[in-house]
Amino acid sequence: MEMAELGAAANEKRHFPVSDQLKQREARRWLKSLGYKPSLLDRFEEKGLVGKERIGTGRNSPLYYSRLEIQSALNALKMDGYVNKYQGA
Repeated sequence: MEMAELGAAANEKRHFPVSDQLKQREARRWLKSLGYKPSLLDRFEEKGLVGKERIGTGRNSPLYYSRLEIQSALNALKMDGYVNKYQGA
């Protein structure tokens, strides 16, 4: 099911690239609505799983994240949990 959601997100990004972009605050709220801590976004960024982009030249211009990248990172986190769960058994 997660892979189907990822495929749908990739298709949406291809056809509507603007709808894939989330401001940092929106991305944190989205993660929270999915049941994750908002600080998970920082961990994904540290590990290089997601990247941020500043749109604008000002210092206070908003940071944007890709919904597809975040969804991919979430799927990787879930798969890592499945693999490690079954390796220890």
